[in-house]
Parts: sequence; C-alpha cells; structure tokens
Amino acid sequence: MILLAAAYFFFSSPVLAQTLPSQGVAPLNQEETQLKLQTQEFETQYRTDLVPDTCYREETQGTRTECRTETEQRCDTRYEQDCRYRSFPVCQQILRPVCFPRQVCHTVMDRVCNSRGCQSVPRRVCQNHNQCQNQWDTVCHTEQRYECQNIPRTFCQDIPRQVCNQVPNIVRVPYACQRPVQVPIGQRLKLDTIARVQIRIANLREIGARGESLTVTLNQGKVSLSANGLPLIVRTLEEAQELRRTGETQAEIDARYLLEILPLDQVNSLSSIGMAQGRLESDRVEFQLKDLPAFPVKGRILIVRKQTFGGRKTVVNSDFEARNLVIQGGTAKLMLAPFGVECLKARPHEISIRITPDLEGLKKGLVNPEILSKIQTGGAELHFEDRP
Repeated sequence: MILLAAAYFFFSSPVLAQTLPSQGVAPLNQEETQLKLQTQEFETQYRTDLVPDTCYREETQGTRTECRTETEQRCDTRYEQDCRYRSFPVCQQILRPVCFPRQVCHTVMDRVCNSRGCQSVPRRVCQNHNQCQNQWDTVCHTEQRYECQNIPRTFCQDIPRQVCNQVPNIVRVPYACQRPVQVPIGQRLKLDTIARVQIRIANLREIGARGESLTVTLNQGKVSLSANGLPLIVRTLEEAQELRRTGETQAEIDARYLLEILPLDQVNSLSSIGMAQGRLESDRVEFQLKDLPAFPVKGRILIVRKQTFGGRKTVVNSDFEARNLVIQGGTAKLMLAPFGVECLKARPHEISIRITPDLEGLKKGLVNPEILSKIQTGGAELHFEDRP
C-alpha cells in the first residue's frame, strides 16, 4: 500500500508532469510573437485514519450547594423639620375720598329789547361742580415670617442577603475513543491548461525595433502581460481571450493582443512638435504644426482682449481635445464656436495655446500603469499677440 501511494505521488508530481512554461517573453523587435504556455493545478488526496484518543462525557454526581448574593431594597418614611422665611400677604381697609365732576344747570331770563318793544327770553346756564364721597379701599403688602414645617421624606437602602440552592453536580469523565485524521496519500491533477498567445505590435515600424521584451504569464486560467521597469508606455488596443474545456481535466485558451508601444522619451519630448506662427481670425485660431503625436494629447486655449480704454478681458479660457484640431498642410486650425465665440471684434488680443499629454487617455488599456508617474506634463506652448 505504501509503495502504491509513493508511486502515485511520484508520477503525479507537478514538477515532473509540467512540460511547458507558465511564463514567457515577447520581444519588441518583431511585429508578431506567438507563445505557448501551460499551467497545471493539482489537489492533494487524503485518506481517513482512526487514531486512539481520549474523549470526555458529562455525568451528574450528586448535588452541590450554590449560593449567590441578592439585594433587597427597604424603604421607610421620616419627617424632617423645614424652617425658612416665607412671604405672607397683609391687607387692610383704608377710607379715602373719591371726587367726580357734576354739572348743575338752571334757567335765567334775559330781557331783550328791539323796535317792537322789550320781552323776557329764557337762557340755560350750566356749571361744573366736584362732588365727593368717602370710599373704602383694600391695600395689601407682603411680610416675611419665619416658620417651620414637618415634611415627610422617603429613605431607601439596599440590604444584601445570601440565597443558596441545591444544583446538580456535573463532572467530565474521560473515556477511551478514536479520532478520525486526514492523511495525505498523494496529488491528483485537477486542471491542465494550455494557452496559445498571439501578440502583435501595431506601430513597430514607426518606433523601430526595440531591445526590450514583455512578460507573458498564464495564471489561474487567464493570460496577462506586464512591462514593469521598461521605459515604454504599453497600451492594449485590442484583446480577446477564449477559454474552452476540452476534457474533464483539460482546458485551452486562445489569447490575442494588439499592442501600441510608445517610448517614454517620445512622450516627454512633446515640446519638440514645433508650434509656431500663430494667427487669430474672427472665428478661429491658426498656427503652424506638422502633425500631432501618436499618443493621446489634450490642449488649453486662453484669449485675452485688450480694451480700448485700458484693462483686459478674458474671452476664452477652456480645455479642448485633440480631435478639435484640424491639420492641413502643416497648419492647425482650432474653431472658436465650441467655446461660445462666433466672431471676435477687431481689437488687440493675446493668445496662449498649450498641448500636453492626456494622462486619462493614456490610462485606457495601459499594461504598465506605474509608468504614468514618469510622464512630464510640461508639453508644448505657443504665445502670440494678434493686432487688427
């Protein structure tokens, strides 16, 4: 039995059964590279053996006294004397005169004479007099008196007491038993994966053959590329991986990559693209530019108008994408309508145009994202003044 297990382990060993590497290299001096990789996953097989062991069971042997302390609250009422100054109202009746005006009227006779003779005419005469009478009023004020009262108050306290009960006495009794253990007896092939990898470099003719190489790895049923430490920006333009099972323990992967390689020094030398001879038209900005680089770029434009009576006014201050530039015969044209400017007035203007690498665009499909920290974002700049 031992010899059979040893033979099974020997012929199932991953070191002896693996015939292809799980990692390869793709040189950057040829447009197309084809690799064949293989990985094998193994699982350990076990058998169950019984070994002597000591087990325990719980048994009840008599009883035991278990005590605990409980608290009981007891309350009683006590009277306490509360002495203090208190305010009391004191009132008394006071007699005071109350006067109010009263009108007294009577009739008098006036003698009136004219050409017809004299006669008596009555006339009403009134006078105001004060009429007074005595009235009782209640007048109150407060006085402080020192008084004492007996006030009931409740006092409580916790009194501990011990409570004991008889509970079953449970003990652990050992006895002989057997315990199952897992014993490894060898390894079995779980999955054998073979990957056929095709790597094509789309712009090798433009950048020229390189001496570096990419690392291609097959791990857990997936092919991956890495370019760590290389002075290159490696971007994936197209990628396709197809996994299919060809048997109970066999699988195949067809992986195809279309890559774009950008030397880091080429990206960092963006200032050499040669922006010159800027000119401002009423609806666009034109300047000399041979061609945009092969990698993603973005730009920013600033137009400042000089006012007639002094001062400056910003007309345009906005970002733009590389697709907004139209290059014809070495002349780049940037229309101003997308920035909300239909027609510029004939006044002096200062124009600044800056083109820098588009890091967000470079991130798409990037094989080695750590290279982004080494990209210089200075870019190319053009400043000029346009006068009517």
